[in-house]
Amino acid sequence: MTSKFRMGLLSLGAFSAALVLQIPQAAGQTTDEATTQPSDAQSPSLAELDAYIEKARAEWQVPGAAVVIVKDDKIVYAKGFGVREIGKPGKIDPDTVFAIGSASKAFTGATLAMLVDEKKIAWDGVVHDYMPAFELSDPYVTNHATVRDLLAHRTGFKSGYGWLWTGSGFDRDEIISHMRFQKNLSGFRDRFLYANEMFTVAGEIVPAVTGTSWDDFVTTRLFTPLNMTRSSTSITKLKGMQNVASPHGMVDDKLVTFPYRNVDNVGGAGSINASARDMAQWVRMQLNDGTYEGKELISKAAIDETHSGQTILTGRPMEGDFSEYGLGWMIHDYRGKKLVEHGGAVDGMRAGVAMMPEEKLGIVVLTNMLPHELVTAIELRIYDTFLGGESTDWSAKMKAEADTAKAESDQRAAASAKPPLPPTLPLAAYAGTYTSELYGNVDVAMKNGALYLKRPTAEATLTPDSANLFKARWTSKSILSVFGETPIGFTIGPAGDVVSLDLGPDRFDREVEEKK
Repeated sequence: MTSKFRMGLLSLGAFSAALVLQIPQAAGQTTDEATTQPSDAQSPSLAELDAYIEKARAEWQVPGAAVVIVKDDKIVYAKGFGVREIGKPGKIDPDTVFAIGSASKAFTGATLAMLVDEKKIAWDGVVHDYMPAFELSDPYVTNHATVRDLLAHRTGFKSGYGWLWTGSGFDRDEIISHMRFQKNLSGFRDRFLYANEMFTVAGEIVPAVTGTSWDDFVTTRLFTPLNMTRSSTSITKLKGMQNVASPHGMVDDKLVTFPYRNVDNVGGAGSINASARDMAQWVRMQLNDGTYEGKELISKAAIDETHSGQTILTGRPMEGDFSEYGLGWMIHDYRGKKLVEHGGAVDGMRAGVAMMPEEKLGIVVLTNMLPHELVTAIELRIYDTFLGGESTDWSAKMKAEADTAKAESDQRAAASAKPPLPPTLPLAAYAGTYTSELYGNVDVAMKNGALYLKRPTAEATLTPDSANLFKARWTSKSILSVFGETPIGFTIGPAGDVVSLDLGPDRFDREVEEKK
């Protein structure tokens, strides 16, 4: 499996950034409990994983990681490595809380599976029938898109860079109401097109048919019965909580830490925070066909449906023969065994939840940095450990590939680099309010002789690049670590004034009253 199938709230292109700051191994491994060996005499020794994971963590320069393994409905390995925040002594352990990003999507699939069991919805029920506020620019898709279509990423719609939730200030209802201005990027049910906002919609089906918020439903119907006592759906729940990992990312080729950015508005697409030990309970339920500690939470039929491929993923994984997307899960194979997994990537955090159902084997890896491929390297090594035979040093292999890709990217950038050219117009001419029916407003203003860009919850300084092209450097380290310096282009109209602004690939038109 390559990272191209490890999708989260972020563009996978962000994963190729260089990790150049050395994190000393002296930051150390820690755990709150000894490794527990499986009871089966034929089970592998897990002691060698400690050294492998710590070495891999250092190779990828990730500040901290928590790893838990479930085998035959028991936690057989639970350890923490490194620190919660660089420069501080607090250690990672299995109860440290992390953001899990798009690994939240499987929880949304599970909530809808419960509603299917209760016959309140159907997998092939039309979303608009359950939630009339859901509308897209194509009336046919509006009236035919099903719950299955949302969860399988096959509506043909998605937003570009994620500006629908990043910096917009929109709540979930506003995100959904603005989606009627989206344009389709592919045909309906034509192909896999990863769309976070469709999982925001999926989560909001819950209150539409039950009157209970997605957050409360996940808490009462999943977190509580699974004894996931350190899990939540909002960063507001982290205030005052102890043992919480801090996000980290690369800014100007340096590793930095920053506060959690509020992503509560994405809801069912990726707002869950949890510990590795909590996530192990979730994995146990999944591997036990919806049953936990003898109590059925979700029917086996519904679990099987979420674990079944619905959409073929284009491309081919590094190992194995197929890749598909289920209903909140990615489906692959490795060494002849079916895998059910989902990664998560949100500002400064990367997570992985992976299962090999045939072997009753589950893995949780939570880390406090982005980008890197440590999660995948650990998962594959654990599979090798349990399947036996020769093990591959996946971390070394993937790190070498990442370093090569980064070096090639740097060479291309250096070869194409040109000195910046002055703007076509005086800087003040670019100031104004620019609007998009889909994304809301962008304000550009002069301050101390420079241009600044402002969205409701994000700001950036604009640096001239070439003629009417600028670079936006975000003041938020979390956004900057993900998007880097975002290209900004202004379009000059026939009258010689600015008529629009392009924020990455997305266009904002200048308000009429500003054209003077």
